Amino acid sequence: MKIPLKSCFFVVLTASILASCKILYVPNTFNSPLLRNKGDMQLNAVIGIPGIEAQTAVAVTDRLGLMANGQLLKQTNKESQIVKRTLIEGGIGYTERFSDKGIFEIFAGGGVGSVPAKFRDRPWDGVQTASLRRYFIQPALGFCNDWLDLSIVSRLSLVDIGPQRNWFYEPGIVSKLGYKRLRVLASLSFSIPFRKAEDRVWDNMPVTFSVGMHFNFGKRRLDE
Repeated sequence: MKIPLKSCFFVVLTASILASCKILYVPNTFNSPLLRNKGDMQLNAVIGIPGIEAQTAVAVTDRLGLMANGQLLKQTNKESQIVKRTLIEGGIGYTERFSDKGIFEIFAGGGVGSVPAKFRDRPWDGVQTASLRRYFIQPALGFCNDWLDLSIVSRLSLVDIGPQRNWFYEPGIVSKLGYKRLRVLASLSFSIPFRKAEDRVWDNMPVTFSVGMHFNFGKRRLDE
């Protein structure tokens, strides 16, 4: 897959921001599969501000779906050490068609990972890491046809890192443009903390952007 220059720019910009701030939570790209029917399966390969990601989803019935996501973001710090941010998560969701082209879905789940232990109130030598746990609920409204899937997403995330747990509201949009089995994916999202900045010991990345490829497998029907 050829990586757009714009994505490379965002990755470099992200690394610069992360190196200079106490940002520990970088939200992953939305996985909004808009599953059509039993047997519908999907795979996404994504790159952008959240790093390199793999996403998958499968419809086990016409209404019930499962998803799994992986995220890896590498950064070189001032001491030329490689610092990693990781997240692996899974979720279960419900899908409902409300028109020939419209889909409502809601997923909930959680995951674990690790981040640099760059807390505001603690020294950091570039080596220590902290565990990350995240739980989420993610409703979305989608429009779909033979060449476009468009999702308007609202994710509520509870993120537990080190000494503090914070809530975030994460709205955004996901588009998948192409024809049937193979599409180009683009995602834009925002991360809004519930707690004031002065009350937090770690920060979040407020805006993320990603691009990638979306593949469809299995049995997929748009019209019933």
